[in-house]
Amino acid sequence: MRELQPWQHRLRPLLAPPAALYSLLARTRAALYAKKLLPAWSPPAPAVCVGGLTPQARGKMMLCAWLMGWGKAHNLTPALLARPAGPPEPGSLPLSVTASTPMAQCGPHLALLAQYRPGAAIWADTRPARAGKRVWNALHPDFFILHDLFSCLFIRRQVALVLLEPGDIDKGWNRSFPSGFWREGLSSLARADAFVLHIAPDDVPVRKPLAERRLSRFAKPVFTIHPRIWRLRHVSGHTAQDLGGENYLLVTPESNQDMAAKAAQTFLGKAPRLKIVFPDSHRFTQQDQAQIAIDATRLRAPHILATDDAFLRLSNIPGRNLWTYDPDVSIGPCLLSGQAFTPWWDAKWAGLKAE
Repeated sequence: MRELQPWQHRLRPLLAPPAALYSLLARTRAALYAKKLLPAWSPPAPAVCVGGLTPQARGKMMLCAWLMGWGKAHNLTPALLARPAGPPEPGSLPLSVTASTPMAQCGPHLALLAQYRPGAAIWADTRPARAGKRVWNALHPDFFILHDLFSCLFIRRQVALVLLEPGDIDKGWNRSFPSGFWREGLSSLARADAFVLHIAPDDVPVRKPLAERRLSRFAKPVFTIHPRIWRLRHVSGHTAQDLGGENYLLVTPESNQDMAAKAAQTFLGKAPRLKIVFPDSHRFTQQDQAQIAIDATRLRAPHILATDDAFLRLSNIPGRNLWTYDPDVSIGPCLLSGQAFTPWWDAKWAGLKAE
């Protein structure tokens, strides 16, 4: 969970006016798109947007992977559209992302999706509508998934699933940039068809009252999502169900540290000896990896467990076993009504097909 920075708290009175202007501009832009005064592509197949209000909103990849798996189980072909993570190479766009695509070109989320869903149509482009038109001409997918494009309204969508962090409904509530991390103001949440709160199960009783108070006004379901570990995977490729009770260090991005630590402790039955937390966009150097090995030696931990996105950035840890985990997506029932996500989505899809 990404917390507000201390300077954002201290300077809130000064940051409030530019944040209000930022929110106003986003609201004006959304109104222009809604009135079709700004051009937007209408895909020839249903489009489902999976995104959040903050750049680091967690859970997008898991929910996209779930939708892709749901489509495969129902003999449907999805196509996922997203922006590339870094500056593209000249002439490389639109980029068809496969399991062999370098992470530097597509970013960790798309690289992982390509590994979890091999053979799926995953396209990255600075102009996602251009990629969408190309994949439609080539594949005629049954539906599009718009990855992290909630605030990008140049593609029209029939369903919007909005990911929220616990901080989004707490101290970060309605805190637009630069006062907070939201890319739009509170009114944007009215475009959501459902909210998906990225939260661990043991946090639900604590967070549920606040979620109800903040989100019930929109009269939309509020689901939860979290990863569960179903197996470990070694850097060599072999898999395991445990570490033999031996100590381990956990390497995790900042925005996922709490969730990753809980998932690891639940699966392995013991907490990591140390959490090594790094910025989400961090690139590990040889010195970083050598320091991790030193910490592991000092704490007598023969194993390094890295989250899936951290694992992509690590090459090896000298003298230590490097592992990651394969996650299983768990979507909890609606906090407001108790309805399960799958029947809700099935009914939503049936409605889309009937239009």
